[in-house]
Amino acid sequence: MMRHKVAIVTDSTADIPQALAQELGIVVIPLNVIFGEKNFKDGVDISSQGFFEMLPQATVHPRTSQPSPGEFVDVYNKVLEDAQEIISIHISSVMSGTYQSAAVAAEMVGKGRVTLLDSLSTSLGLGLAVVAAARARNEGASRQDIVEKAKAICDKLVYVLSVENLVWLERNGRIGKASALLGALLNVHPILRLKDGGIVAHTKVRGKMSKVLTSLVESAGEFVPYGSRVRVAIMHGNCPERAAELRKLVEVAYKVEETITNQIGPVVGVHVGPGAIGLVVVPY
Repeated sequence: MMRHKVAIVTDSTADIPQALAQELGIVVIPLNVIFGEKNFKDGVDISSQGFFEMLPQATVHPRTSQPSPGEFVDVYNKVLEDAQEIISIHISSVMSGTYQSAAVAAEMVGKGRVTLLDSLSTSLGLGLAVVAAARARNEGASRQDIVEKAKAICDKLVYVLSVENLVWLERNGRIGKASALLGALLNVHPILRLKDGGIVAHTKVRGKMSKVLTSLVESAGEFVPYGSRVRVAIMHGNCPERAAELRKLVEVAYKVEETITNQIGPVVGVHVGPGAIGLVVVPY
């Protein structure tokens, strides 16, 4: 890995493809996935594919937890052996305590050495911001310019998502049991979107998955006009064929300059479940 004056750090909820993170020199701090008494470091002790294979055999619903401030301090200190400063970009503080752990660690490491950015996003919404930051860093941009490029992605991105089964959201306290049961009975798929750092209901679709995929693109189109020049990210819960179909629909609707597709990681997967499909669109 090349040495840089500025290090780019994020957390494993960014769901950046591992090869891309390594290529760009991005440091990833893992969150924890807990199956009963067993704790796994996301992306270290358990892969995305391994997580989705474990789910059917799980006797208890898995939980997640953020890295401790001490874990952040260890990573920051190691990174600062080579770099002079760090830009640390993380999952929405509305969704996780990860940003707060990073903030505590930044104070412990020393004033001015760590610049924190709350992405107010997650998965490849966060991932696109981190990738933009790393590319800017690799091109020699200043700390201020790197942060501004990442913020611009966070501010402009449109993030829409659907889940196959509302039970996952109910188990994690995102909706009530009655809503989950009603959705299952009526074959209703919610279309969710990111707003103010949290996930909110946008609309709903009844019927086949093809309608859901079309609705995701239509929902994105309410915020980013069709025909716009865009960056795109597509994330899926162990359903690559849906991701491929969604990509085709997006490429018809927009002038796509780049697409990053990846499977949803274990931490995000705990909350959205298998079969989830998400779309991030960022206008230029």
